[in-house]
Amino acid sequence: MDNSVSVAVIQQKRTITGTVVDKIGEPVIGANVVEKGTTNGIITDIDGRFTINVENNVTLKISYIGYVTQEITPGNQSQLNIVLLEDLQALDEVIVIGYGTARRQDYTGSVSSVKLENSAMSVLPNLNVLETLKGNVAGVNIGATGSSGEDPSMLIRGQNSINGSNDPLIVLDGVIFMGKISDINPNDIASIDVLKDAVSSAVYGSRAANGIIAISTKKGHSEKPMITLNTSLGFHVWQDEPKMMNGERWLRQVNDVAGNTPGSTSVLTAKELDNYNNGSEVSWLDEVSRTGTVQEYQLAVSGSAKGLNYYLSTSYNDHKGIIRGDDYNRISILAKINADITSWLNIGVDASFSRRDYPEFIANMTSAQTSGPYSVMYRDQEGNLERWPRELGTENPLWGVSDGTTEKNGYP
Repeated sequence: MDNSVSVAVIQQKRTITGTVVDKIGEPVIGANVVEKGTTNGIITDIDGRFTINVENNVTLKISYIGYVTQEITPGNQSQLNIVLLEDLQALDEVIVIGYGTARRQDYTGSVSSVKLENSAMSVLPNLNVLETLKGNVAGVNIGATGSSGEDPSMLIRGQNSINGSNDPLIVLDGVIFMGKISDINPNDIASIDVLKDAVSSAVYGSRAANGIIAISTKKGHSEKPMITLNTSLGFHVWQDEPKMMNGERWLRQVNDVAGNTPGSTSVLTAKELDNYNNGSEVSWLDEVSRTGTVQEYQLAVSGSAKGLNYYLSTSYNDHKGIIRGDDYNRISILAKINADITSWLNIGVDASFSRRDYPEFIANMTSAQTSGPYSVMYRDQEGNLERWPRELGTENPLWGVSDGTTEKNGYP
């Protein structure tokens, strides 16, 4: 006889109600009230009230933008009155403006800030500062790049000019930066402030009509010299690789367009016919593409002693795109030294150097997509390219890229 007894324990839920107000008693509308460690949550109504069903021994997490997040354990209470306090740290945050710095709560203009130093974003492999801002600053539209080392387009206030430039003004450490934004190494940046409204024009006039990007670079913090080495490796692959026709489908398509008999080879040149009879096909997309790589190396030395602050860095970036020949590399050097000579005299030196190497020839994707699979890729056994794979018309997609074959070696 089985005398065992099964006991089912059911976790009981209970209802908790309450109100969320600020320090002066005004209701906080839309505050998040969440059961900690779960997705069970609700927001407060127009009167700051909420009702939530939770497990016993629960912890509630109450949060709202601009207020300090609170965690409360109700215990046996079913009615809660919660007071949220302002996040004074956010209000005291120092931002860079045209004529110096100011606390965020004292600045009336529209500004967005991105802190990079010691943040999660600082470890991402970015060749361009604007890639860091993409998706992190409201109201800022940043376009895509078509090749390695290219600067993406950027709009802060929309398109202000049809023929003129819509690029914002770049201010680097308080000085107008006349170079390209790709000259600035993202690993050297401490913070970025984007000034978006007309207040920025008070200092720089019409040059700030498209907005301002104020960049602050890093400086020394520790009394002992701090040596930092950063390396990263990334890969580029096709997001949506085009599908090319094989030889049989391509020939059928060409014959249909030309009105020829199915299976006819009259559209093929003599060399293409040889490839057709030998079953030799060229996948032009595979020939012009590859797995791209992004490599970054940076070495920095910084420190801060009595009356002296310094930051020295050098970096090397190498970017190989998906398309063959799309190679870009950059070497940048930054040196910042500031010394207090007397109580009223400070001497500083900010020096930077940047060298960028852009590709001369990039494989032609249009030619790769329009060249036939039976076309001739090489003109001899030595690997020299055939400039006109079909004897006329479309040029070889790799002309001038793979083996240096150009018009200068005597082959037209």
